[in-house]
Amino acid sequence: MEGLSPCHTTVFGLIVVTGLVVVSVDQLGRSYEANLSLDSSQQPSWQRPFCFSTLSRENPTTHVRGPNFDSRRIFGIRVQLRKLRGGMALADAREEFVAYAAYEAKGKIKNFKYTPIELKSDEVQLRVESCGVCHSDLHQIHNDWGGAKFPLVVGHEIVGIVEKIGSEVKDLNVGMRVGVGPQTGCCNSCHDCDRGEEQLCSKKIKSYNTPTGDPKQPHTYGGFSKNLRVKAQWAFPIPDGIPPKQAGPLLCAGITTWTPFVYNKIGKGMKVGICGFGGLGHMAVQFAAKLGCQTYVITRSPNKKAEAEKFGATGFIVSTDKKQMAEHARSFDFLLSTISGDGVVWEEFFGLLRPDGKLCCVGLPPKITFKPNILVCNRLTFCGSYLASRSDIINMLKFCSENKVFPQIETLPMNAENSNKALEKVEKNQVRYRMVLYN
Repeated sequence: MEGLSPCHTTVFGLIVVTGLVVVSVDQLGRSYEANLSLDSSQQPSWQRPFCFSTLSRENPTTHVRGPNFDSRRIFGIRVQLRKLRGGMALADAREEFVAYAAYEAKGKIKNFKYTPIELKSDEVQLRVESCGVCHSDLHQIHNDWGGAKFPLVVGHEIVGIVEKIGSEVKDLNVGMRVGVGPQTGCCNSCHDCDRGEEQLCSKKIKSYNTPTGDPKQPHTYGGFSKNLRVKAQWAFPIPDGIPPKQAGPLLCAGITTWTPFVYNKIGKGMKVGICGFGGLGHMAVQFAAKLGCQTYVITRSPNKKAEAEKFGATGFIVSTDKKQMAEHARSFDFLLSTISGDGVVWEEFFGLLRPDGKLCCVGLPPKITFKPNILVCNRLTFCGSYLASRSDIINMLKFCSENKVFPQIETLPMNAENSNKALEKVEKNQVRYRMVLYN
């Protein structure tokens, strides 16, 4: 088949390649229609050995129609057929996915292959283009929070191209670019799902580490991978205005810092402080500035002032400078803490809030301790925020596209070696400001 062009028709045994489909006729005269691809290499699909496909890398699917319901091999691929309504059949090539996994707590990332669970009717398969690296990936690999399941494929800031769609998927099409964040499913029937706060669902599915109940793939695997299967409901179209490699971090750092502003109705003219200026903080500053807030960065690192102003900050406070802190006492409407380190004197931050002010925490320090007196006497609110609902994610992506709110990223090609390099840089706080691996 070497050199076959998409306009040719070729017979190989009893397989006829014609146009955009493959028609197979067996010895009994039973016919099938297929649209299959073996790999995602850069070589045009009609030049790959033993390959028949859509003749387009952007549109590989695996649908087969016919009255016969069994399994067979076509060019060496085992194709599983299962009965559907109306006598139709769907083929799912039992392919292996290539990924990068930690095999033990605190272990290095190594190559990993697995056979994915069969694509369900409400799912899509993605060809992963890129995946951001989050500090929580590192926590999971180290099993800092307990419950990590190995081999562990991390990654929850995923951007990919839809390769296959389940039979019930209506809103996504093959070839679309979508993003997938930390959450990849919910029950759709509990109180929180019913009120549109799906991120609070107690039965949520996470991009990795959630049990599947299937021994072939006992738990979900994340975006350090070449391919991925997820619920279509949690794969969000990426607007054209967002650069693809910068889209992934929006699905974690972006939604984490966007939601507190939406939920707490933070807007134009309000005085807002972003506590901590890193991967989360540099996104929060952009959101606050574009929402029309008086936006201050509050950090113990005085050398970050120029960077903070570049992202839209109108003020800068060094938290270890008592004079600066005193000058802004009782003046802020809202503080968003992105701090994950220990040793914070929280009473000093509460002292910046006016009466009825709020401090919302999205960072995850090891512990938070403070005396409640200042909260009680000034009617302050201390709260947290977690991920985002589906509607908030869609609105955030639209806002980012229209207002050019993007993360600042560093990139590396995705492989096991670079996965370890990226995680090491994150651990040493050497990234400005989000790390992205790309295929």
